Amino acid sequence: MSRATRYLAAAAAAIFGLALATGQADAQTLDRILKEKKIRITAQVDSAPFGILDKDNKPTGSEIETARQIAKDLGVELELVQVTGPQRIPALLSDRADLAISSLSITTDRAKTVWFSNPHGALSIVIGAGKNVNISGPADLAGKKIGMTRATLEEQEVPKIAPPGTNIVYFDEHAATQQALLTGQVDAIGAAAFLITDLAKRAPAMGITSKFTVRTAFYGIAVKPGNMDLLQWVNTWVFVNKHNGVLAKIYETHTGVKLVDLPSM
Repeated sequence: MSRATRYLAAAAAAIFGLALATGQADAQTLDRILKEKKIRITAQVDSAPFGILDKDNKPTGSEIETARQIAKDLGVELELVQVTGPQRIPALLSDRADLAISSLSITTDRAKTVWFSNPHGALSIVIGAGKNVNISGPADLAGKKIGMTRATLEEQEVPKIAPPGTNIVYFDEHAATQQALLTGQVDAIGAAAFLITDLAKRAPAMGITSKFTVRTAFYGIAVKPGNMDLLQWVNTWVFVNKHNGVLAKIYETHTGVKLVDLPSM
């Protein structure tokens, strides 16, 4: 065997060994979940109707019920890891959670740090304000205070369309952003359409409505990079439950609107 041939053979063996080791590492998370009979999934409870606390102070909402359905179909116990918006991805990367299912919109920026499943839901980002606030498009944001929750899709999208002179005020949680609108600290907020609908019900006298849509986005289930076997199982789960109507039923029950047609990545 020539020196070049021996080199290529050694390189091929090394690559095969690395691939095998990676594959074994990928399988560890799913194997551990099945062995321990428990899966840890993030739960954000300040994002109605995706995640909230019910009258008994127990987590519910479309994303919470999606997590429960995953655990049921896996045949394991569910441990909900309560997080705020900014804590969703860190909880996953620090191994506090196996999956992040908390209104997590699929973006190229987030895809740099986590792996996304195929979309299992959708949401529209809108500008919401009371009836006395004159906003009909991006140009009307100039000179107004617009509330925004950190680490959300609206934080990424609204500044892109906001003209010079827009005063964007940031909050760490959805509840604080909503309260800012209700108390007049801000003129309007950027948020998911469902949050604006919920606010309108809470404060009917204000006449809160969605003034215009900034963007409609899809959200997915995130796994820590390297967990290929877990991602493969989740994608299979999404495919099956998209076609059998389970995802649509969960979504419609908690949001009151029909689930749009979900694409595949």
